[in-house]
Amino acid sequence: MHERFSERARRVMALANLEAVRLRHDFVSPAHMFLGMVAKAEGVANTVLRNLDIDLHALRDEVARLLEPGDKTLHQTKMRQGDDTRKVISLAIDEARKLGHKYVGTEHLLLGILLEGNNVAAKALSARGVNVERLRDEILSLLRTSTDESHQGIGVGHSAHEWLHQQELAKAFRSPNFWHRLILACESANRLGHGEIEDQHLLLALLREPDSYVARLLAEKGVTLDWVRDRVTRDAAL
Repeated sequence: MHERFSERARRVMALANLEAVRLRHDFVSPAHMFLGMVAKAEGVANTVLRNLDIDLHALRDEVARLLEPGDKTLHQTKMRQGDDTRKVISLAIDEARKLGHKYVGTEHLLLGILLEGNNVAAKALSARGVNVERLRDEILSLLRTSTDESHQGIGVGHSAHEWLHQQELAKAFRSPNFWHRLILACESANRLGHGEIEDQHLLLALLREPDSYVARLLAEKGVTLDWVRDRVTRDAAL
């Protein structure tokens, strides 16, 4: 079910599992997913919430307070997904399909949480005036709004997603897939400490999506993400 998840969406699910373990809950709930989503205040979902003037820290604290720690001693580290979580994921996949996206990102998971409706995160969001229609409109706005057409070099700050939010680069492209890959390229440049997005960062972005045409083509020649990342890092040090 997770094969279409973006890298960040997969990270959200991993963090949700850690939240369940931390709270001694023997299953992963939508609230755990939400806590994992806003843990580092990055990703498209968080950008959208910030655009809607939501205080992420206050919202996370409220949801965390509503989740009482369990009293069980748990020995497993991989928790099962609750029925409501499976429903959220199914709704997220459906939202991605409706929006014409070939991947499931954090924005779709957030839509799924709101659509499920019965979890504490959805209720906390609703209390702040965030509903499915408003959230969906903001996601589409993020994808469709044009950016500065100067075509100067694209700078990268301390956080790729903060920079995207500030410069509204995420709004520049109508193709969701291209926009998503540009975010991945921006992240790669940021991690390498490079001030501009260049062709090697775009290549890394494509390789991070193993189902992309370029990734499959290069895989046939034995070119892997790890090999390219190591080579780019080594060349940058010269």
